[in-house]
Amino acid sequence: MADLLYRSLRNEGCRIVDDIQYKGYRSLLLENDKLLIHLLLDKGAEPIRWLHKPTDTDFIWISGQGLVRANALYSDYQSSYMGGWQEMLPEVSYTSQYRGATVHRGESAVTPWDYRIIKDEPDEIQVVLTNSIRSLPLRVEKRITLTTGSGTVRIEETLYNLSPATSVEANWGHHLAYGAPFVGREAVISLGEGAQICDPISGESWEWPYMIKDGTAVDLSIMPAPGTERDLLFIKLAAYQYRVTHPLKEVALEVRWDGEVWPYLWYWQNFMADRDAPFFGRDYNIGLEMFNIPPKLTLSEAAEQGYALEIPAGGSISSWLEIEAISVTK
Repeated sequence: MADLLYRSLRNEGCRIVDDIQYKGYRSLLLENDKLLIHLLLDKGAEPIRWLHKPTDTDFIWISGQGLVRANALYSDYQSSYMGGWQEMLPEVSYTSQYRGATVHRGESAVTPWDYRIIKDEPDEIQVVLTNSIRSLPLRVEKRITLTTGSGTVRIEETLYNLSPATSVEANWGHHLAYGAPFVGREAVISLGEGAQICDPISGESWEWPYMIKDGTAVDLSIMPAPGTERDLLFIKLAAYQYRVTHPLKEVALEVRWDGEVWPYLWYWQNFMADRDAPFFGRDYNIGLEMFNIPPKLTLSEAAEQGYALEIPAGGSISSWLEIEAISVTK
């Protein structure tokens, strides 16, 4: 307790502010000269701010549903969804049944995380976030590192199987969604050579960035007019990274990740065309989400088809993710 009460604070360099609440949620602030990151520990440790200071651009999109205080009525992933970015485990598609357990979509995104401060120095900060989910004997730990002068956040993760007797399967990944103020009509998506667009329903595929729809080539790297209807797609990549650029704000966000664990990039396109629940035509956004499965297999289906991640008894698997804010010129 003394370490928490008397831990020194700084107003320059890399710094951590902890032991605070925002709208009833325990929070953690990570900061350097380029970034300010505000994590809601009691809500999946998801960021509600990921601010790029040089351009005053927040990469976090808040949906029309917004953020509300925790309440038993809004306990599932969809009803508590506020936009932004979430870690999804052990189910990423739908709440379903697996080996006698109810595995909730995004259980790790709606439950509290704990934290430990590993390093707190002006040149570098590191924290470890931990979540032991209830539906399966799994614990996930992620180490977040931020260094001075850098717009890059490094996230290293390990998923542990706490059962000494049996292997356990899981679906896992990151639901990263983008909208205003960062993504609007001006935004452009960049992928490396060899990227292939795939339709999970028809089985058709095309070379990025053009999809053929009704005989017409559609450029998926640029944002369409509000009201445009688009289906959920996924992308196979040769290099596991993408960049989203807002040329007017002169800033881009580049995301890089471990494609051995998360080989499928889901491309969600929600351009105010969905007139029914849960969006009711309020939101203009995209999602570029890395998962271990193509859309939209449940855990049981993924296990049967060989897509699910298998963590051996008493074992673990590890992965990593980097998110970099980059200043660009017109």
